[in-house]
Amino acid sequence: MRKLAIILTALLAAAFIVALIGYGYAQESSPKDEGGGAAGCCACASAYATTDDGRLNTIRQFRDRYLMTNPVGRGVSALYYNVFSPPVAHFINDHPQVKPIARAALTPVIAVSTVAVDTTLPEKAAILGFLALALVVLFVWLRRRRNRRARQA
Repeated sequence: MRKLAIILTALLAAAFIVALIGYGYAQESSPKDEGGGAAGCCACASAYATTDDGRLNTIRQFRDRYLMTNPVGRGVSALYYNVFSPPVAHFINDHPQVKPIARAALTPVIAVSTVAVDTTLPEKAAILGFLALALVVLFVWLRRRRNRRARQA
């Protein structure tokens, strides 16, 4: 359990550091979304045939409603658009066989964006409650499994 706590703490610290670095990028420049399209070279858009795909619009709405409304979100967006996205987009464009893999990798991002953008507050609360319950059940199951193994050894 301590290992899990250490790993989660390290991941949170890394996310915080990335957000701070991204915030620095956001101070220099922030993506401009002109005409409803993706700003600059977008890895997400490269994974799909058209930039007007409904899934991409959902991600854009999430970006505009949640990320671009605060400094940390703007930093993360700037880091994505300025550092991560261009090389990934070029790789996807140069290797079309990777597009299905990229679309599969974007599925969780699209799911979270859809929940954030297209649900009401009670629906979000129900989803979070279900996820919390699932985590508690998983935690209890793992703990019992560990205790059984300890007794058998």
